[in-house]
Parts: sequence; structure tokens; C-alpha cells
Amino acid sequence: MREKWKYDKPWLMVNGLRLKQLLLIICYLITLFSCKNNSEPEHLSTKTGDLNGLEQPANQTVFSEVKTILPVQKSIAPILEATGIIAYDPSLLNNISARFGGRIEKLYVRYNFEMVSKGQRIMDIYSPEILSEQQNLIFLLNNPIGEAALIKSSKQKLKLLGVTEEQLRQIEMLRKQINPLPVYSQYSGHIHDIGLSNGVANATPSMGNGMGSGNRNSSNSSTQGQIENIPSSQTSALSIKEGMYIESGQPIFAIYNTSRIWAVLNIFPIDAKLINVGEKVSLTSETNPTHVIDAEINYIEPVTGQNASAIKARVYLENESKHNLKIGTLVNAKINTKEIVGLWLPRKAVINIGQNQIVFLKTKEAFQSKKIRTGFVSDSLVQIIQGLNIDDQVAANAQYMVDSESFIITKEDE
Repeated sequence: MREKWKYDKPWLMVNGLRLKQLLLIICYLITLFSCKNNSEPEHLSTKTGDLNGLEQPANQTVFSEVKTILPVQKSIAPILEATGIIAYDPSLLNNISARFGGRIEKLYVRYNFEMVSKGQRIMDIYSPEILSEQQNLIFLLNNPIGEAALIKSSKQKLKLLGVTEEQLRQIEMLRKQINPLPVYSQYSGHIHDIGLSNGVANATPSMGNGMGSGNRNSSNSSTQGQIENIPSSQTSALSIKEGMYIESGQPIFAIYNTSRIWAVLNIFPIDAKLINVGEKVSLTSETNPTHVIDAEINYIEPVTGQNASAIKARVYLENESKHNLKIGTLVNAKINTKEIVGLWLPRKAVINIGQNQIVFLKTKEAFQSKKIRTGFVSDSLVQIIQGLNIDDQVAANAQYMVDSESFIITKEDE
């Protein structure tokens, strides 16, 4: 029975081998052939030279697909912004000083910042010396045999003591002494007392001869500081009182005229080279920001003050009623400068790491950190002076390339 089944199924046998065994042999041969052909895989034959980018320092090279831009060659006329303060014009700052010493009999001004006009009576002073000399002159005038030489000598002495020509004519005409002697203002403006010490005027040298004083010199550094920041009085009351004594030639009051003023602007040294005398400027004050004052730069100080980090530029203004600018008011200025021609990049394409400015230059393999030298910086653009060509591609946003600015380094030979 078994033998019959064996020979009745001849297709199950091939050369004495079962079909299952034949299939196993075929699979083994196929596998052996495939392994022989793939014994050297393609990815294992990659040359080391193809990994140059990966061999670079990680803090100089960045692999990224961020957007790139090219520097733009053009000219722009930047508008510089500056801040400043309204200050006195020193040519309109004057002192009132007595031409003779004595006791203050009466004051006609009562508080600081009081407005006075030219020719207004400020105070009356009693001077025993001048009173005695007036009596001598009147005696000579009333004496019919008085000599002209003595009368002339008496008048000359009164002039030297501080009596004016008009007062002498009054004495000669009325034959009556003037007591006390009035002191008049020779200037218009608001008044400040300079102050007295122990009932006597401070021993500050007079800036001029006689009743008025000379103009303050703006070249004096201490005066310049006072011009820009004259301290407000602790109280509006005058420190000078009736009954106090003053000395001849010493300043008593200061008159500040605000019909013409200065706007003193602070310019950063990096921007100072772009500003020249005559540049147009638009000013707005903090008290009236909607009112724009069109003017020009009148003077640029050649040096900075002590411990100052800005160059000062002056704008001379007529303080018209429509401006109504107060001393000490803060102002904002927009200065129109000359055109600058050069290569420009957006500010976000440049990273500032202290003394160096960095961009990420696109190469064939990656982005390389590149040190550049910049010039003028506007609100949105940076001038490229050195380090890039017009056909160099850089990352549009350099901040995307790093985690921290301290991470970036460049080659020492750049």
C-alpha cells in the first residue's frame, strides 16, 4: 500500500530529493548571491572630505536654512534725534550793582522772578558820604563868590562816587540834595537776588563799572553750567532786606532776559561728525509737543564738558509769544543731516557683541561668523564700512543663528 503511494506521486521527487529540500537550497543560493553583491555598501564608501562643514568649530559655524539677504548700495539722509534743554542766552544775563555803598532804605521789588523793565526804580540807598558831598556842592552853588573851579571839582567827585549826570543836573537846578539815592535797572527781564552774607553783600567782583554789569562770558565753564541749570530759589522771597548795607561796586541783583534763548542739544559723539552748523532742526517741547519750531544749528561746541558723554550743539531762538518757552524746559530735536553713501544691512542682520559687530556669512556648506566694521546706525539700517562685499549673502536675522551672543567667536586674523 505504501509503495503504491510513493510511486503514484513522482512529481514530489527530483533526482531523489524532495521538493521542500529543493526550495530550501534555492533560497540559500539567492541569499548568498545577494550578500556577495552588497558586501561593500554605498554609504560606507563616503569620503571624509565631504564632511568639512561638520568638522568646523560649533561656535563659528551654523547649519541652517534661514533666509539670506544681500547688502544694499544706496545713499540715505538720516534724521538724528536728540534731546536738550532750554537755557538762557548769556549775552542777555546782566547784574545790577550799586555805584555807591550805603544802607538800603527801600526796596521796590519784593520777590524773585519778578518782571522789571529798563529804567524801573529798584531801591533807594542812603550814603552819608554822598549826602555830605551834595551839601558841599549846594553850598558852593548858593555862594555868590563861589569859584567855578571848586564847583567843577565838587561835581567831579560826586561823579566818581556814583552820582549820574542827570542827578547832578537835578541837584544844580533844585539846589536840593537827593536823599536817599535811587538805583534804577538798566535792563529788562525777571530779577533774582544774588544774596547777602551777614547783612553785607557778598564780595563777588563786579562784572562791570557802576550801576550795571557787563555781560556774562559763555566761555567760562562754571558760568556755562549755571546758564544751563540755574537753580530755582528755595523761596520766592528776596534774601535782601531793607536796612541791610551794601558796598560800592558789588552786584545785588541779576536780571535774566528771556526774549532770546538757547536750545542746548546733546549729540552723541558717534553722530557729531554728521552734524554741521546750518543743519535744519525741528524742535518740540515737553510742555507743547504738538507745536513744532523750525530752526537751525547755530554753534557746535568743540569740546565736551567734564564727565560728559555728548557734544553740545546750540540753537538760537527768539522766544516769541507763540513759543512761550520756559527756561529749563526739555526739548526733543530732529536734525536733518547730509546724505551718506555706502553698503547697508538691516539692524537685525548684525549682532553687537561689545566691541565687535558680527554677521553670519553664507558659504557653500553653512553660515560662518564674520566680523565687520560698521558706521552710522539708523532706526532700521546699519552702514557697513568693512568686512562685506555687495554680493555676500548673510543671514537676514542673525539672532536666529545663536542661543547667546557670548557664544560667537571669529577668527583672530580678521
